[in-house]
Amino acid sequence: MKKLFKAKIVIFSVILLLLVFFTNDFGIIDIEKIAIVTAIGIDKEDDEFEVTLQIALPEASDTSSENKKAVISAKGKTASAAIYKVGGITGWYPKLAFCNLLVLGESMLNENVKSALDYFSKTLKVQDSSFVASCEGSAKELLNKATPLDNISSFAIQKILLKTFGMTSDVATVDIKTFSIGYYSRSGSSFMPLIKTVKVEGEDGSSSGGEEGGNKGNFVFNASSTLLFKNGIKVGVLDEHETKCFNLVSKKVSENALAIENVDYSGKSKDVLLTVIKNKYKLKLRLESEKIVFDVFADFFCRVEDSNITENDENLKEKSALSKFISDKAESDFNRYFNSLKEKCRISKCDLFKLDEKLFRYHNNRYDIFKDKLYDNLTLNIKVNFYGVK
Repeated sequence: MKKLFKAKIVIFSVILLLLVFFTNDFGIIDIEKIAIVTAIGIDKEDDEFEVTLQIALPEASDTSSENKKAVISAKGKTASAAIYKVGGITGWYPKLAFCNLLVLGESMLNENVKSALDYFSKTLKVQDSSFVASCEGSAKELLNKATPLDNISSFAIQKILLKTFGMTSDVATVDIKTFSIGYYSRSGSSFMPLIKTVKVEGEDGSSSGGEEGGNKGNFVFNASSTLLFKNGIKVGVLDEHETKCFNLVSKKVSENALAIENVDYSGKSKDVLLTVIKNKYKLKLRLESEKIVFDVFADFFCRVEDSNITENDENLKEKSALSKFISDKAESDFNRYFNSLKEKCRISKCDLFKLDEKLFRYHNNRYDIFKDKLYDNLTLNIKVNFYGVK
């Protein structure tokens, strides 16, 4: 009888949920009054936030599949106040659940960015997985741009931020949840990609960008540089090489392109493009007497994808294994870029590798001694190997 009673409760619950679903009791807002927000841009003007909402308009027909958009801005003393003001001046309810991108304009980087992001990290209206990025110039201008690839700029930007496994990882992506965790950590360290607008030549041969009458402009986006933050303040920038190094020892990669320039081959300078088939890495913090050692061990399994070497060499055939002069140059470049990356962390006090957390967790009895001079007294022990595979 007890089992039968439990079964009846389960069946009744399922039926109740189905009734609620099919009667659409959750649809408390008319769909025609909802603005589906795909991206939010935040700028600062004087003491007010200017928030720009990019809204997707589902107007595709049998004759046209082009994505339509509207870009609307409003100002307020807080980011949330500006968003609500958009609803007031348009008559639409800003639906933020589909927003996958938050962009901070250059004017926001002169102060603590958490003043703008705090609302989005706490509200349930925006997904924790929404990307956070900064941009050159204003976020409003960025969201108003269009590219030859997509009329909605946020969709084009998301394509370069959210690359599937197997694509080149040249962007250090971060979501609102991860950025907030870094901000509230002991070290107060966070990062985000910097989006740059790149002009490309149009069909008419012109390289000047812009939107005229809603037409697509000649723009693409590059996010291979990374901004470093300490307690919400921008303190440094990683270039594309340093960002690449960070990615290669932070996550698994596959079919990842890696350019090796100025390889010394028989006294001649040549360029080689490698494909990283897979990577293995291990980061460890340890103490040796009064010395802090940061171990970085990484193995990269690669093949030669292309090169401008014209000499006849069996080791340089298409997709062949690596020659020693290539692997040596790759290892040398990686060591140099990683040392530069570590030095920028030291200067900026941005704990990109969460060494403070490692010190607190695994060497807690020495934490108070080293916490304020972690990167200053850090000895980098890096061992990187590039192996060839066919």
